[in-house]
Formats: sequence, C-alpha cells, structure tokens
Amino acid sequence: MTGKNTSAFDRGNGILLHISSLPGEFGVGNLGKSAFDFVDYLKKAGQKYWQILPMGPVSSGYFYSPYSSYSSFAGNKLFIDPETLQNEPWISGDILHGINTSENTDLSDFEQGEKNINLVLKEAEENFRNSSDLSIIESFRDFCSRNSYWLDNFALFEALSGYFNSMDWRGWDKGLKERDPNVLNNFRQKFEKEIGFSKFGQFIFFQQWEKLKEYSRTRGIKIIGDIPIYTGMDSADVWANTEIFQFDNNLEPEGVAGVPPDYFSQTGQKWGNPLYRWFDDEKPFEKTFEWWNKRIARLLEMVDIVRIDHFRGFESFWKIPPDKPDGAVGEWERGPGSELFKYIRKKSGVLPVIAEDLGIITEEVNNLREGEGFPGMKILQFAYDGHSDNPYLPENITDNNCVIYTGTHDNNTSMGWFNEEINDPETKKYIRSKLKIDNDEEFIWKFIEAAVTSRADISIIPLQDLLELGSEARLNTPGTSGNSNWRWRVSSNSLNKKNMERLKDLCISSGR
Repeated sequence: MTGKNTSAFDRGNGILLHISSLPGEFGVGNLGKSAFDFVDYLKKAGQKYWQILPMGPVSSGYFYSPYSSYSSFAGNKLFIDPETLQNEPWISGDILHGINTSENTDLSDFEQGEKNINLVLKEAEENFRNSSDLSIIESFRDFCSRNSYWLDNFALFEALSGYFNSMDWRGWDKGLKERDPNVLNNFRQKFEKEIGFSKFGQFIFFQQWEKLKEYSRTRGIKIIGDIPIYTGMDSADVWANTEIFQFDNNLEPEGVAGVPPDYFSQTGQKWGNPLYRWFDDEKPFEKTFEWWNKRIARLLEMVDIVRIDHFRGFESFWKIPPDKPDGAVGEWERGPGSELFKYIRKKSGVLPVIAEDLGIITEEVNNLREGEGFPGMKILQFAYDGHSDNPYLPENITDNNCVIYTGTHDNNTSMGWFNEEINDPETKKYIRSKLKIDNDEEFIWKFIEAAVTSRADISIIPLQDLLELGSEARLNTPGTSGNSNWRWRVSSNSLNKKNMERLKDLCISSGR
C-alpha cells in the first residue's frame, strides 16, 4: 500500500485468539510451542490472518484485562515461555525447578502464571549476569539502547510500583509524582537491581515474540494487533508523559474518558482514562502527535496490521468531569482528525489500520475513516434485528474495504448468542430464514459461511465459533469485572482436523 489505503488488505480469512487463550501448562498461554503449533494450524486451515488482543503488561488490580495495561510499549511477561528460555544456550542448570504446572488448561491462572514467570526470570537473570556469552550481553545492551525512550521510564515505574505497592503514581512522594530529576536519579540508583530485572524481562519477551512473528511470516500468516485508544491512569505512559494529557497544575485530570447516554446505557459510561491534549492554542500539540507516532510505530514493529479500538475518539471524544459518577454529564471535544494520521504517515509511512467503528457513529466519524481509507468493522451478531437495511447484513456490504466478524472478544460466542440471547421466536425465525437453515444444528456453520462468503476483504472468526462452543467459552462480558473475564483457554485436543478442513474448503470456495 502507498499513501492512503484504497482497498486495504488481501482478501482472506483469519482467526481471533489471544495469546493467553493458547493451551499450555504454565498457567497462561504463552509464546512457546503451542503458539507455533497454532500458526501451523492456521496454515493448514487455509488462513491468512491471526488476530490477537493487546499484548501489554497487565495487573491483578484490573483483573488482568489486556485493555487495562500499564504500558503502551512494553510486553506482557506472562507470555514468556519458560521452556524456550530454558533451552537458550547461555542458560546453565535447571531454571524450571520450583515452578508449578497445571493439568487444568480450561482457564488461565494468571496468578500462578505470574509466580511462575517471576521465578523463572530470576533464575535466568542470574545465568545472564554470570554468562560469558558476549553475544547475548551485547544483544541486551542493544535492546535497552534502542528502546530507552520507553523502557527506562517503564522499568522505573515497575520498580516504584513494587516499592509503594501501588501503581497510582499520583499518591507517590511529591518528587516522584512531579518527576523531579534529582529524585528520579536517587530512586534509579536505589532500585538499580529491580530496574535491571524489569528490563531483562522485556528483553526476553521481545526475543520470543520476534521468533514467533518471523515464523508466522514464513508460514504466510499476518498478525493483526490491537491498540486501545486510551491509556490507563495508573500507567507508565501517563506518569512519564503528563504534558500530553489533560491535567491541571496539581496533576489532577481536567476531564476523563467515557461515552454519553445511548441505547446501551441511559447514564452513559465513565471509563476514567485521562484525555489527550491534542491541541495547544488551536495548533496541533506536537508532543502528543509524536507520542502517538512512536506508539503506532512500535506496534507495527511487532504486527502486520493494527486494529485501533474506539476510533471515533479521533474525530471527537466525550469529556466527563472527574467528579461525576457516570457519563450522563459531559461535553464533546474535538479530536485530532486527519491531522494526526497525516503526521504519522509523514514520519513513519503507510498505516495498515483497521478502525473499530462500532456503536453510534456520526457522519463526521465515517468521513474521517473513509477519507483515510481505513476499513471499518461489521459484526454479524448485530445484523439480524429484522431491518432489511441493517448495515451489518452481508448482502448490504457493498464496499469490500471492511472487516467482518461473527463476533468479537466482547461478544458472547455465536452459539451462546443464538441459543441463550435470542429469546424472541420471531427473531430466531428471521435468522433461520436469512441463513437458510432447517434446524438449529446447522446454525454455526451457516453463520460462519455468511461471514466468509461476504464481500468484506477480511473475515475473522473467533476460535470459539470455529470450535462450535457455547457461552461457557465467552472471553469477556463488558461492564463486568472480576475473575470471570479473560480466562477462557482452548485445549490442544479441541483443535480438531475436521473443523480445520471444513473452514479451509469454505475459504477456497469463497476466494479467501
């Protein structure tokens, strides 16, 4: 692609599956053998794309949600594969002793996974410090140098979060909160060991990720990554870059992110993320634009295509007073629009972007997306409301520059949706008629077929749908928190050959 996207991507089908949902015995899916095996599975199934969720570090405070990471640049060390690390030539001895493996792979055990990887990394770092392998030492130094623009602050943030037992940097000592250079230097010296450990973990994560990405490339599988538009208030990003966010002189937010009342919620939603300072005296604020340029560029070093969550926020965003309990009170504020993407293209080149444009979208948002040539999203579960002009119905998709999904990470599985959420007999009758099914056992494959045979350039099927799973396999329920979300995992024996071959045949017959 050159310049703005026209028809953005090759026609093809892909599977949505997050890294944490891969099978394995170390608590959480990781970048080891099961990830490489899954790439092979995709290849054998005739797939062209693998879509994942954000890969940033997560915490128990936000129930390990990938959309509540405390860094936009760092990787999630829970995805490091201990066995791959054990087999590195510079490792001597057994670094896996003392970790717990689990035969229960139906759900992610983030807590156990975190304990395991910390133990393994501690042992591995001791090996590294004592290593005579100059190549690995030089690789680490090069990694730290190339990534210093985010890594230095991230590692210090992790060290300080451990020291204060809190990521709420606004509650830290005044000198740290305001980033007094002398105070920062004192703490860098005080926590030199912890900072080194944090950087080492990032080094190992990106080593393993690069190997998986390269393997995916050789197998003809493109990876679609995900980037939330907002960052967490309690994050290294915000602490290190307060000037690009809307804070007052006391570093208190002038407004926070959310959405106004709509047909989903009478009170709107208050997310609480800090808002970007896009303009300074009506002129683009270059520091914010450059931070976004680096953020996009960093992710595009890791993946082939970027899906941007809540794309409408680039046109305008809902600003909520911090003291309000919900999103009912607020005001629209102008976003950066095409100026941001023009800036990024000038700095970094072509933008292979998918725009998440779900919900109530205005003409201005559509004009921005279409003007940039970014494909939007069509969700098949939203198509069957009985209205013949529903834009998500496959027959109404006239522009191929879009991505169609049976469902997303926020939806129920399609089987769960059809069996448990469609309670109106007339609606179910309408769905059966549209999909041309005689009995409900045919539903899931007719549903998948409707997506794959559509005009959309890319069709994406969550793995749960391919495996014909019900609501027990749902990954996330928006508006809820706790340990029920983000924990579903696939078992290795459920990746059956029959479904793989059926999907491959469907992709071949539909030109994917």
